[in-house]
Amino acid sequence: MTRVPWPNNFPDAFVNVPWASADKKIATLKSHPLYDAAKGQRNIEAAIAIVDDLHNLESVLSLADYVEDQGGKPKIIAPSCQPGDSNNALAIGYAQWLSHELDWDVDTEVFQQKTVSRDLSLNWRRIANRCDFYGEIDKSASYVIVDDVITTGGTLADLRSFIERKGGRVIVMSAIALGDGRPRRIRLGDDTRADLERFYGNDLGSFCHKNLGFSYECLTDAEGRAILGCSGYVDLGKKILRARHA
Repeated sequence: MTRVPWPNNFPDAFVNVPWASADKKIATLKSHPLYDAAKGQRNIEAAIAIVDDLHNLESVLSLADYVEDQGGKPKIIAPSCQPGDSNNALAIGYAQWLSHELDWDVDTEVFQQKTVSRDLSLNWRRIANRCDFYGEIDKSASYVIVDDVITTGGTLADLRSFIERKGGRVIVMSAIALGDGRPRRIRLGDDTRADLERFYGNDLGSFCHKNLGFSYECLTDAEGRAILGCSGYVDLGKKILRARHA
């Protein structure tokens, strides 16, 4: 699936808590006692209970205010698989929790195909492989994409592209957890884009189209920074090839 470019004003993702922390006093998603039940056993009640415990009220209210400023009642959509294809209930649990608290509808017509593993440690597999989705989009709706954890943001970028290529509009993203729990820029930042162009030169566009299937302007900021960590085209090409055959 080909991605679509980011608008310059696409907002940072709204986040509730850190994914993990060395400080045991800080509440994190990874350390929640119900995490295994929600993540590994598709226990939707456990997922909703986690969000009830961990949600950041300030972040949720800021999300609601931002959406209100965009006009209209949005639909919430999560990159979730069919029940038989995944044991993770956290993303859809977060969507249902937000629906109850903010009176937004949850889209139940779109599903993620079960393809590449999205394990948190496999960032290059995320960059090298696209997430595919299927289902029908409401072309009249504005969408809020939610997920359990944001790492590179690639899954959210792929879902956004699916929605917008089908005629919908994505206005914002949110997650239960992310790194240190602070808002994260998802779109490719101007500074990251400039660094990519400076380091890789004029061939970056054709390289990304050939090896990733889309323009580098469609990368997430975290993906762009990962690519900047390579020593050059040879190193980048090897990482993509290894990730595709891992």
